[in-house]
Amino acid sequence: MSKERIFSIGISVISILLTIQAFRYPAESSQFPRFLCLLMVLFSVMILVRNIMGKTTAKAECHASFKEVMKVPFIVFASTAMYIFAIQYVGYFVSTVIYMFLMMSMFGQKRILPMGIAVTVFLGVIYALFVSFLGLRLPEGFLF
Repeated sequence: MSKERIFSIGISVISILLTIQAFRYPAESSQFPRFLCLLMVLFSVMILVRNIMGKTTAKAECHASFKEVMKVPFIVFASTAMYIFAIQYVGYFVSTVIYMFLMMSMFGQKRILPMGIAVTVFLGVIYALFVSFLGLRLPEGFLF
């Protein structure tokens, strides 16, 4: 059995156990944990099915230097740190739009329309969930 299949099974089991635990919480405080756990189950089962169907990820090149291997994680870490710092000054929505566009373009997405749709849908869901549904305020900066 491959490492990817073992990982897929492990993540699916953990997701199911967390979902069972989330349904034991009191009803008034369990909507968000239930939603997240059900998403985890959905995505973990999708990974497992994809693995069983034989669509595994491509093998990484083993001859890359440490500097080449660590370049992308360092950029992601530095960008995320700047994003977190910028939220308090620029505001959640503006900094999230910039961060998501930068990350998607860094990982290969070059078309503006799909990036704009993804950012709009993501921010719409976040606004609906946290501001409208839970009544929380998102960090505001000097722009929004």
